[in-house]
Amino acid sequence: MKTMLRASFVWRLVTTQAAVAALVFGLFASISFAEGYAYDLAGELMSPYCPGRTLSSCPSPQAAELVQWISIQEAAGASQDEVVEQLIERFGEEILGAPPAEGITLWAYIFPVAGFLGGGGIAAFVLRRMVGRRDDDDSQTRPDNQHSSVGDAAASAAKASPSEANAGSDTDDELARLVDAELAGRR
Repeated sequence: MKTMLRASFVWRLVTTQAAVAALVFGLFASISFAEGYAYDLAGELMSPYCPGRTLSSCPSPQAAELVQWISIQEAAGASQDEVVEQLIERFGEEILGAPPAEGITLWAYIFPVAGFLGGGGIAAFVLRRMVGRRDDDDSQTRPDNQHSSVGDAAASAAKASPSEANAGSDTDDELARLVDAELAGRR
């Protein structure tokens, strides 16, 4: 009886501690990940102070000030789109890092896809013609009265009537001749 009470007490203690730990972890996780768009935006936008780097990776103090300005704008309630528009007005389209998918810059997105599809189509066309040409060459080089391989000769010998199969030596001689011809062709 005492062991059952102890087990029940231990079970309640463990579940209570697990619930408290989950609550505390959830609270800290929501606090640590409560960041808004400011740091994500700093990782996406190109730095006007360090060519080829994002704002978050630029060691320049001006870039750090710009990241701080974005955070202040976020805290003031400005939307991400408004902040991006202000930055574009101030630094130009280059801050976006990728051209917008509109107007003439749409071709920057269309050309790679079209090139991939066109190249794949050309490769398929060329390969299909090469395989077709090889099959045509093989059929043109073989006379109609000879078998293309030893397997074909064996198949035709198996289809022969029993009286023809008893002839034996003629079929064996023909098969040996075909094997010799095929081996000579491989050398």
